[in-house]
Amino acid sequence: MAEGQLVYLDESGDAGFKVGKGSSPTLVIAAVVLEGAQEAETTAQCIHRYRSEELGKGRDFQFHFANLRREWRLGLLEAVRGCPFSVRAIVMRKDRIWEGTQLRRSGEFFYNFTVKQLLTHTFGAIQQAKLFVDGEAGRESLKSMVTYLRRECRKDGLEVFREVRFVPKRERNVLVQLADMVTGGIARSYRLDKKARDLYRRALEPRLQDGWEFGRPRG
Repeated sequence: MAEGQLVYLDESGDAGFKVGKGSSPTLVIAAVVLEGAQEAETTAQCIHRYRSEELGKGRDFQFHFANLRREWRLGLLEAVRGCPFSVRAIVMRKDRIWEGTQLRRSGEFFYNFTVKQLLTHTFGAIQQAKLFVDGEAGRESLKSMVTYLRRECRKDGLEVFREVRFVPKRERNVLVQLADMVTGGIARSYRLDKKARDLYRRALEPRLQDGWEFGRPRG
């Protein structure tokens, strides 16, 4: 791992707790983990080929789970099934988060805590990584998240990441888009109102190393 891991993060859902009144019932954060630049290039080229050869689209076309038709979502996930990356995800089911806790009182803390849990509970699968996060570097919420992660992820001698880079959508980074697709596919499996909701998660199975449902059911 001399050149260092590359980890692409994205989320589906929100940090609010007004479920049924606008907030999502879950917050899903997933990481696409690549062991180095070679693996990243191989995976990116696979995405480029699918986009140009199968869809007939150019570089301006972007993969975003929410905006794609079903066959294109599945096509991409099946196209990368054999690529050299793994996926780790955490699913925060809000009905399992106890009332009165800091997780419920602060959306920012809830989000940052979730990212920390994803990065630090990997049994050593993520170490000294370069993190790529979808978003603009100037956003205060993202700067706050990085400050929190630098403090929390380096406790107990851990060095989970060495650098964070924010990637704006205008860069059209296909690996950030892959993280979006992966996260959206996992989140869809928790949508009881959707038909064939497990379709995308099944397509991801060969690459899904961990899908952690945080917390315990009540009662």
